[in-house]
Amino acid sequence: MTDIAAIDVSRREHSKAMRRDAILGAARSLIREYGAQVSTADIALRAGVSTATVYNLIGPREQLLGLILSALFEDLKATIKAMGEEDPFLVGHAVVVVSAQIFIADAQLWLNVLPEIKGAFGLRVQPFVSFQPINLQRQAMTAAKLRGMLTRAADVDMTATQIYAAYTGALFLWTDGYLSSDGFLDQARAGYWAVLAALASGDHRRRALRELQSLHSTRKGAHHAKLDE
Repeated sequence: MTDIAAIDVSRREHSKAMRRDAILGAARSLIREYGAQVSTADIALRAGVSTATVYNLIGPREQLLGLILSALFEDLKATIKAMGEEDPFLVGHAVVVVSAQIFIADAQLWLNVLPEIKGAFGLRVQPFVSFQPINLQRQAMTAAKLRGMLTRAADVDMTATQIYAAYTGALFLWTDGYLSSDGFLDQARAGYWAVLAALASGDHRRRALRELQSLHSTRKGAHHAKLDE
C-alpha cells in the first residue's frame, strides 16, 4: 500500500469513527429524552447521517444498546486501573461503588436503558458488550485468595458471581423504583461486604463484618434523623 493509499484509509477510518461517535451520542441524548424505543430514523436525523449509515456503522438495536453499555464498562475498567489500588478487597469494593456512581450520574439514560436489557432481550445485547465487570471481581477475588484473604473452601468464580448477583439485584431494584440512588449505592456496598463476611478468613472476615456493621449503623442513623425532622 502506498503512502497516499494509507492516508486515504486512515481518513476513512477516522471519518467512520467520528460518525459512529455522533450516532452513539445522538442515541444517548434521545434515550434520555424519550426512552429506549427511539427510532433509527430519529437517531440518524439528530446525528446528521442517513438511516443506512446507522445500520452500517452500528447495527440493530441490541448492538446499539450493547455499545452504549460497553462505553460505561470501559470507563469503569479505566477508572479502576488508574486508581492503582493493591488491596484486593478495596479493588472489588471500588468496582461496586464506581459502577453504581456511573449509573447514578446519568440516571436519565440508564433508567431507560437497563429495563430494556433486564430480560431475554439482554441476552441478545451481551455479544456486543466488549467487557464484563464481573471479570474485575474475578481478578480481585483471585488476588484475595492468593493472599489468604478468603477461606480455603471459597471458590473464586462463585465468590465473584455472588458479588455480581448481589449488585445486579440492587441495580434492578433501583431501575424499578424500589431503591433511591443512595439506597442503591448502600445496598450494593452491603451486598459486597456481606459476601466477604461469609467467605473471608480470620481478620479479613472481621474487617468485612465491621464494614457491614458500619453501613447498617449509618443507614439506621440516617433513618432516625429523617424521622426526627
